[in-house]
Amino acid sequence: MSVLKVSSVALFSSPKRRLQFIARSMFYTALAGAVSLVILIPIYLTVVTGLKDRHEVVANPLGLPAEYIWENIAAAWEGGNFDRYFVNSIMVTIPTVTGVLVFSTLAAYAFALLSFPGKEKLFKVFLAGLTIPLGVLSIPLFYLMNSFKLLDTHWALILPEIGISMPFGVLLLRSFIQDLPSEILDAGRIDGCTDWGLLRHIVIPLSRPALFSLLIFNFTWSWNEFLLAVVLLQTESARTLPLGLNFFRGRYSSNYPLLMAGATITFIPVMIVYILFQRHFIKGIVAGSVSGT
Repeated sequence: MSVLKVSSVALFSSPKRRLQFIARSMFYTALAGAVSLVILIPIYLTVVTGLKDRHEVVANPLGLPAEYIWENIAAAWEGGNFDRYFVNSIMVTIPTVTGVLVFSTLAAYAFALLSFPGKEKLFKVFLAGLTIPLGVLSIPLFYLMNSFKLLDTHWALILPEIGISMPFGVLLLRSFIQDLPSEILDAGRIDGCTDWGLLRHIVIPLSRPALFSLLIFNFTWSWNEFLLAVVLLQTESARTLPLGLNFFRGRYSSNYPLLMAGATITFIPVMIVYILFQRHFIKGIVAGSVSGT
């Protein structure tokens, strides 16, 4: 506490330092505000355009709707078969996120706390997956899924997405687990915890912020995945929401309210998941940045 008092006194000991601190704070606040506007304005335009009629979109493209036309959402939902695509996206995203969380946690625990031959070399080889562009993998994955008779099924998306997401998940969780207090882990071992008990009762509860961060990252990526869906899904019955929205755009390219209503249906689940877990997400990001320093 005394250190904080001394640092605060030193910070504001002269008017020059005080002005520098205020100017720096104002700059970062303005920068954060500008970035927020860049992110929020497209979302705002998408939502309000989806609730207007076609004439008002031309007459008042930026303003709020004079009358909210909620029928656009229902028309897009029915006309674009979004009910089927929505279910398909859920059937792909939930197993993908679950698989990434489970396998990344197990692998990160092994790389962080266990000792085995070739550990560091294997970890570096594992992280090489972060450097491979997704476009390079799409054609080999097509032939691989075709040889396994999984093409045009949800497993054709689930299995590759889990594998592609694993390097990032292991990197994030390994760093977090390595920075857990060693006293707590040693106390668990003294109390007789096996590696499985240590993982279940100590590591996983303490790693919740990182796990929630990984959940949000992978839910967003899996829900919005388009390239693999285009390559690996061929029939309408297997399409996910992003792929269905692309075909919907081709049918209603001139009907901007209906098109924006379909886009709103597509991104609302991601926003809901982020709002539900944002506190844990921020904790995980802050903890990761602190541990990195």
